[in-house]
Amino acid sequence: MESITVDELKEKIVDSNPVNIVDVRTREETAMGIIPGAKTIPMNEIPSNLNYFNDNETYYLVCKAGMRSERTGQYLEENGINVVNVEGGMDAWGDDGLEVDSI
Repeated sequence: MESITVDELKEKIVDSNPVNIVDVRTREETAMGIIPGAKTIPMNEIPSNLNYFNDNETYYLVCKAGMRSERTGQYLEENGINVVNVEGGMDAWGDDGLEVDSI
């Protein structure tokens, strides 16, 4: 599975490229802050939300530190979805640019 750093993801967002970000943390975790524009689908809800993913798109997966997103990415890849893991997750993102986004 491909992976990128938080800084590389920030560059993609700033460059105004369409970026599909999926945050796999719990709703309680994302209520404290989420990357603007990210979609919250908790890791345990991914199997029942496979219809959200289009196999012609690429999805950038983020969690707290990068482990849940990596496991989720492996599952999605097995189901034909193009994913990129964001290394270090929200721990590496820091506080800049965070907002509470409605789900």
